[in-house]
Amino acid sequence: MAVPAAMLFGIGVSLITQSAIAQNNASLDPLSFPKRKPGLWEIRSTGAQSHGLQATRYCIGDRTDHADNHLDRSAGNKGSCTMGAFKRAGSAWVAESVCREGKVNVVSKAIASGDFETEYRIDTIVTYEPPLAGIRKEDKDAVVANFLGPCLSNQRAGDMVIPGMGTLNMQDGSFRAEPDPGAARRRRGT
Repeated sequence: MAVPAAMLFGIGVSLITQSAIAQNNASLDPLSFPKRKPGLWEIRSTGAQSHGLQATRYCIGDRTDHADNHLDRSAGNKGSCTMGAFKRAGSAWVAESVCREGKVNVVSKAIASGDFETEYRIDTIVTYEPPLAGIRKEDKDAVVANFLGPCLSNQRAGDMVIPGMGTLNMQDGSFRAEPDPGAARRRRGT
């Protein structure tokens, strides 16, 4: 028995539509988020204001990136800001935040790209409406991150080593100051 061409066309359109809906739903899936490979990451800001700053080193654990907090971004309302979660946009991830500072609306759009196994980059554009001081309409910044290997033995998931300051745990907020090198010399009597 031959199947009418109109029926085959209808089945084909239905399959294509279901596939498109499934892909769209996957991009809206709250469990779909960028997840970095566990281990030690070097993160460097590339913006003009960061020239000369040393990179931070961040220990990522199995549960550092999760549906409610990924790429160090926790979605939801935070005071006068609404922080959007990262959502899939083609091969990249996009997040948008809107804050109200006095009479100025500050909109931040972050675009994350990379494989999150060996490297990633987050480009951010911040726009001001009306412009700050009547002239500044936007700021741009970017961070690049590279995987270094396993976390050091004295590190725990969430530890971010900030050169010249110490270690801040991004998950629980605890801080350990960098040891004073002069204190060690004084104890040794040198």
